[in-house]
Amino acid sequence: MNRRIAIRQLGFITAGVMLLPSCVKPARPVSIALKHLSISGDQESMLAEIADTIIPATDIPGAKQMNLQAFVLRMVDDCQTPEAQKNFETGLASFEDEVKKKYSKSFEECTPGERKSFLLEIDKLAKADRQGKKENPLTTFYSMTKRYTMKGFTNSEYVMTNIFAYNMLPGKFLGCVQIKDKNDVKTIMG
Repeated sequence: MNRRIAIRQLGFITAGVMLLPSCVKPARPVSIALKHLSISGDQESMLAEIADTIIPATDIPGAKQMNLQAFVLRMVDDCQTPEAQKNFETGLASFEDEVKKKYSKSFEECTPGERKSFLLEIDKLAKADRQGKKENPLTTFYSMTKRYTMKGFTNSEYVMTNIFAYNMLPGKFLGCVQIKDKNDVKTIMG
């Protein structure tokens, strides 16, 4: 009788061990190879949402469509000091925690209005930290993300080919063009 119970319990344990891998959600890998940063795929997708909130899609593609989160990660991984990279990772984790504290949900689940208001609050904190010369990983993370998102956008192929007209310097000479507005870059640059 004890042998039957032992065999049945062993069967249950075996079935549980066989089903366990299907119940555990594997961590998604990051889309690019990073040497110094240890970021998960979920954090990369949150970074994509942050970048897309900074530069949303309108009649031109947004940050998410231009894959600017990969640019941000590459720039931080290749161009920042180890201390700044550590602050970036710590700030990314604390960003996630702060959003969950405030809205009781992840950044991806927040509405566009909630996302925008949260980023504006972080931006105010970042400005105050810069003026007070304080080091806060959350504001350091946000400042780097915002700076590299804007840099990646303005240097992207789409913006350089479709928005900014490329003219070889020095350009053609038009000696008798009247400039009506000092901010009219198209007339000034030719």
